Amino acid sequence: MESKAKASTFLVMGLIGVISLGILLPGLGTVSFWDSDEARYAECARNAIQEGHWVVPYYNGHPRVVKPPLMVWLVAISSLTLNKGRVTEFTARIPSVLAAMGTGIISYLLAQALLGSQILAFLASFILITSHLFYKQARFSITDMVLTFFITLGLYCFYKAYTKENKGYILGMYGALALATMDKGPAVGLILPGLIILVYLASQEDLKEVKKILYLPGILLYLLIALPWPMILGKKYLVNFLWKNNVKRFANNPSWKTPFWFYLVNFPIHFSPWTAFIPLTAVAGKKMKDDLRDIAFPIAWFAVTFVLFSLSDTKRSSYILPLYPAAAIIFVWGIGKGLENKKGLKNAWRISLALFAFILVAYGLGLVLMFIRHVPMYTPTATASLGLSLIMVAFILFVAKLTNFQEGVILTSASALVLALGYTAFYQPIFDRYYRSPKPYCLDIKAKVGDSPLYHYGSIRAHDLFYIQKGTIHSLPRNKPSCRAFFVMTLREKLPSLKKSYPDLTVVKRYPFREQEVVLLKGGKG
Repeated sequence: MESKAKASTFLVMGLIGVISLGILLPGLGTVSFWDSDEARYAECARNAIQEGHWVVPYYNGHPRVVKPPLMVWLVAISSLTLNKGRVTEFTARIPSVLAAMGTGIISYLLAQALLGSQILAFLASFILITSHLFYKQARFSITDMVLTFFITLGLYCFYKAYTKENKGYILGMYGALALATMDKGPAVGLILPGLIILVYLASQEDLKEVKKILYLPGILLYLLIALPWPMILGKKYLVNFLWKNNVKRFANNPSWKTPFWFYLVNFPIHFSPWTAFIPLTAVAGKKMKDDLRDIAFPIAWFAVTFVLFSLSDTKRSSYILPLYPAAAIIFVWGIGKGLENKKGLKNAWRISLALFAFILVAYGLGLVLMFIRHVPMYTPTATASLGLSLIMVAFILFVAKLTNFQEGVILTSASALVLALGYTAFYQPIFDRYYRSPKPYCLDIKAKVGDSPLYHYGSIRAHDLFYIQKGTIHSLPRNKPSCRAFFVMTLREKLPSLKKSYPDLTVVKRYPFREQEVVLLKGGKG
């Protein structure tokens, strides 16, 4: 029996892997870098491979110590393994894709341990993988998905150690949190999961278990992994990263002010379409308070993360990504209660299905509006996407009338899968081609500049640096460069001040890009 259960578990884990890769891989290497941090990590990885800057990442000719180096290492290793050391969009994003797949699998294992149901555990993983921000961030080469994986792994190991009293899981917890620290620092890699564990133990009136968690070999393992890099950097790490990028950004960041209720709006939008099941989960929790003990751990996980980041002065959608596995388990608990108590939760079920239909309508309208604004309507992919969105709206409106809960779960899951695939296989490639991609103008600038010096006036964007492949693009000096011919790239709004200092510069070409315009100018002779 036990061998059959293990075989079944591995089969489901394999299925989660297939679904994850099926959603995340389409067009992964053809969509350009949208987020500037993507290109920044890719450029640092290229410098590590080509110039040997492995310990201290280098970006545009300078050390970059505002973040630990794990993501740079992962991108570099991926590029060396898959593409002989050449960093591309595909190789840079593979670490995030694998981290997302791993997070889905660990969430399944944790949900199974909490709820005792393989079907609900699989559905929790599926909800996580098909939530909007999750699959979106899984296709970005930035730290958030890797961080989410290691935090999820660390908390899973804690829960298994707590329930099974296994020292091996405690070692696994410390190892995972050490790698989370090497990905984004101790504030989120250690302090955040530590607070989650403390709050959970307090809710169980079991704080004495902290003594078991403070396991000396585990602490030494954490220090062995996480301590060498900051010790090598010394004061630079402490000032630039720990103080400026953790303490100050959390407590006081006047350049990035956001209201405390930011995530109250942001989370429901980005966890869509599954936020539709908030009413069902809320009513289930109210009517079945005693059963909430089954999900006390993910509730503590969700609450601590949500409150902590809401208190922070700096907020971004991706910062609360580590609470998404907890949210998926909480929501699937609500769905499970709906399946158990169909009569008592019938009205809440119908409200959630109606909300699901509303979310799908919003997706369809948003897609139409963005196409009208940015994409020629006659393109086959645009037309197909619009037609599919209209079909899905009609489909979910039918689902909202269902009284059969099982069919409703299957159909809403199918809808969520189509939305996820629509984003990765249609939306991203279309918008990359017609609106978002910086690659075409960067490659044109690269061809025009050739071996001549290239400077920037204002600031240089990470994707410009990566695609133009100059290694280092310096700021334009106050004194005229001594070379015979040189080029300058800037933005349209900077032209008046640039012309005052360099009246002899001539415009070579203007490149419309999103809502801005990139301008290439030439100076000197030749």
